[in-house]
Amino acid sequence: MHTKVLITASLAIAVAAIWFGSKRLHRFAYWAERHEPGAIQRLATGGWRVDRFAPAPQVELFGLWRPARTPQGRHVVYLPGNSGSVLAGFQEVLTRAAGERDVAFAFWAPRGFDASTGTPSPTALADDAIAGWDRCTREFGFPEARELWGYSLGSALAVEVAARLCARGTPPSRLLLLAAGDVIPVMPAGVFGRFLPDHRYDALAAAPHVTCPVTIVHGALDDALPLAGARRLQQAFPGKVEFRELPGVGHVDLLGMLGSLEL
Repeated sequence: MHTKVLITASLAIAVAAIWFGSKRLHRFAYWAERHEPGAIQRLATGGWRVDRFAPAPQVELFGLWRPARTPQGRHVVYLPGNSGSVLAGFQEVLTRAAGERDVAFAFWAPRGFDASTGTPSPTALADDAIAGWDRCTREFGFPEARELWGYSLGSALAVEVAARLCARGTPPSRLLLLAAGDVIPVMPAGVFGRFLPDHRYDALAAAPHVTCPVTIVHGALDDALPLAGARRLQQAFPGKVEFRELPGVGHVDLLGMLGSLEL
């Protein structure tokens, strides 16, 4: 009996060690947190409007958009970073970034984030981003000449999306990458995600297929996605890339500076 107890206890300890230790094998995880649709509706302030649409069966995305004040305003589709509060957090960031400038924005919480349903993966998120891009034309009246911005995880996703848009003949007027990553590994979502291979957001593979103008803005002190990766990504694009290195700026610091930058 004593031996059985020891074996059972040893197995329990081993399983616990594997369970908690396996997560350490992954550098990043999806920081998805659930928010009720009612909380999203309350974000419709200051000219922002709530959007929801189904890009695929059994998937509904919640997003925010705001129109330009004039037909001459800039139009931007934004791919956000990995965050526990995508819509509220990046609504504030983009509002500050625009300041008094006439800029229209549209962005959505990815699958599994905020109130959006579904499970995130590189292919699914890229498909959804293309669907959102097209929705901006059909539903929001965005012109074809519009920019694609991506931050952090959204930067790697934006390169893939830009490559697809260029291939089909509807390229962004510019691709702007903020805190860019070259290859970003992310632990799959779900209870057993820690035991599965990483999802790979591979901007390096997609970059050679991007033919539109590209700007990269990166903090020199970014410890989440180090500067060296952004420099590697710069070299992977076929054309000349405008690269702005910001001294003394970290990964999250960059978001607070957008309003003072000429983007």
